[in-house]
Amino acid sequence: MFTFEEIAVQAGKKVRVEGFVATTRIQSKMAFVIMQSGASKVQVVASGAAREQAKALMQQAYAAVEGIVVSSAQAPGGFEIQAESIELLSPTIQWPISSDSEIGTRLAWPAARFRDRKEALALIVQSEIEMEMTSYLRSQGFIGIHSPKLMGAPSESGSEVFEVKYFGERAYLAQSPQIYKQIAIMAGLGKIYEVGPVFRAEPSFSSRHATEFISFDVELEGVKSEVEIIELECAMIIAALQQVITRIGPELALHYPKATVPAACHILEFAEAQALLGVSGDESLSAEEERRLGAMMQEQGHELVALTRVPWKQRPFYHKREGERLTRSFELLYRGVEITTGAIREHRYDVLMAQLAEKGLTGKGLEFYLESFKLAAPPHGGFGLGLARLTALFLGLPGIKEATFIHRGPGRLAP
Repeated sequence: MFTFEEIAVQAGKKVRVEGFVATTRIQSKMAFVIMQSGASKVQVVASGAAREQAKALMQQAYAAVEGIVVSSAQAPGGFEIQAESIELLSPTIQWPISSDSEIGTRLAWPAARFRDRKEALALIVQSEIEMEMTSYLRSQGFIGIHSPKLMGAPSESGSEVFEVKYFGERAYLAQSPQIYKQIAIMAGLGKIYEVGPVFRAEPSFSSRHATEFISFDVELEGVKSEVEIIELECAMIIAALQQVITRIGPELALHYPKATVPAACHILEFAEAQALLGVSGDESLSAEEERRLGAMMQEQGHELVALTRVPWKQRPFYHKREGERLTRSFELLYRGVEITTGAIREHRYDVLMAQLAEKGLTGKGLEFYLESFKLAAPPHGGFGLGLARLTALFLGLPGIKEATFIHRGPGRLAP
């Protein structure tokens, strides 16, 4: 059996192909069938017995065709198959979505949803971004790790955690690989990354939240400034998106014209961003304030904007402080939406424990993490990036649901 791509060079030869039926057109003496496999389409022309067999096909059914490949200027790709036989392998019993179905309906039927090339392309782009970012990091000497997702204590402070039963004990789904990333640095691994699922019991129905999503995490030793981390991340993102454009640019331009590569990252202090917005205090920016800031920055040609020196009030205990009120941390916004939190970590055991207490935490269940700092910890830092958010913003999608294969959110445990 040949793939659709392979038959282009099989002119004059007999081939067998299989694929989904995109369209059928039955005429008095002939039938025309467009079959699709991924991004490729092939036209099938049937007469005689093959025409009768084509009458049994329905849209989106799965069929096999045997016939001769012939050149045709009118056919997709410049060739078609003159069918000798057509076999219906699997009929379409129902088809639950249409081109104007709302996102809730499309989420419920992924097997139908992703036969639409535009929908499938979002997943392809996400896969390409992930591959290119990991390739970039590997070229810089990073290694990949895989950390546990079942934990004996929440990996982050707060209540956004899923509890599960674990052989008579209480366990938690990891909200982040953060503590394991830091342990990897203390183990002397130097530069590491992890791509994997994280879980947040956050009852939000917003377009940018999910209860399970893929996080792209990076940690490295030897960094002295958060600006070094920002420059690494932005270089990685820009290089990855450029490679995506290089590889599948024409198809992206057809379906997602907003998919363009951002210029170099623009860095602002958090207080400078507040001044631009006319707000003050130590609270996080709201989603609306982030959008407003993003619009201001895009008017100046800045799609990637990093906010540094974020107030301590917003940050977890392991972020390195700068004075009493600020931290050596940052947020990275892309087109007005936060995609990353990153920071220089506090590597000194006594200071870390004091910050833990100041946040009102005991460290119970995280003793293995805290005790690791007694073995000596190099100065280090890193970031975590939401892969679906990056993909959705790059493509100009309404939210992360449109950039996720199977979405998990409040009230959605199926499919």
